[in-house]
Amino acid sequence: MKFAAVSDTHDNLAAVRELVEALKKEKLDFVVHAGDVIAPFSLKEFEKLEVKLYIAFGNNDGDRRILTETANRNGWEIGDIVEFPGGVVYHGTDSRILEILKKLDTLVVFGHTHEALKSENLLNPGEVCGYLTGRKTYAIIEDGEISIVEL
Repeated sequence: MKFAAVSDTHDNLAAVRELVEALKKEKLDFVVHAGDVIAPFSLKEFEKLEVKLYIAFGNNDGDRRILTETANRNGWEIGDIVEFPGGVVYHGTDSRILEILKKLDTLVVFGHTHEALKSENLLNPGEVCGYLTGRKTYAIIEDGEISIVEL
């Protein structure tokens, strides 16, 4: 199984398009987005990947109704906490919830801090937008091995 984990795209369309082009070169089973897509027009860019998305709402996501409609139209999963094959995705705004999820015997993908991190069963792929850290990062997970990749 091979998938990508991304987070905090924050409507940076140039970065999202760069990400989509990079992910098209991978043979992915699916993509996990750990929140802060922000606007539906940004989420629509992921349609070009033609793979299933598992999306957690972030604290800055705007029109959740239209984001949900976009996800449903594409057969994607979206919600506050979403299970995907091999793990769960949550934006990470409440550290207590993150601590509870961390106790699960599965990979927990989260975002919110914009800082790339991988440890035990926790993965924060960093930020695609590059706004806070100056780095545009995402993760590729293949057969349990995690690689943080910079755009």
